[in-house]
Amino acid sequence: MLKTWLTRSLALVFVLWFMTSWTNSIAQEAEYTLAHEDVFGKLRRPPVEFSHDIHSEALESDGCSVCHHVPDEKSGLLVYVEGEELSCKECHEQRQKNQSPALREAYHGNCTICHRRLIKAGHTQGGPTTCGGCHIKQQ
Repeated sequence: MLKTWLTRSLALVFVLWFMTSWTNSIAQEAEYTLAHEDVFGKLRRPPVEFSHDIHSEALESDGCSVCHHVPDEKSGLLVYVEGEELSCKECHEQRQKNQSPALREAYHGNCTICHRRLIKAGHTQGGPTTCGGCHIKQQ
């Protein structure tokens, strides 16, 4: 009786541990720093502190494809594929390659265009549209 109880308890602990560690390994970080010195080299501006949570909430109606997209082989359009949420630098390189813009242009284009669109639509929290609005010097 004790051996059965102990075996079941250990099995339950293992299952709970596995589920917790698996979930944590696929979860998106809530806040992170965009610097990519491995791509850009020495930065001329401060890195960008990015909040995934703020952006997910603001873009909830638009979906994840606003930032996480891959080209559809048949149509050539950018589409969202659940489970393939890569960071921008996984597809965008230092320089433009084929139809894929350079990493810097992908960030700046996607971010500032979206921020300006939100401001134009009347959102009070549209996001920064100037260099210093995102690249904030630390004091």
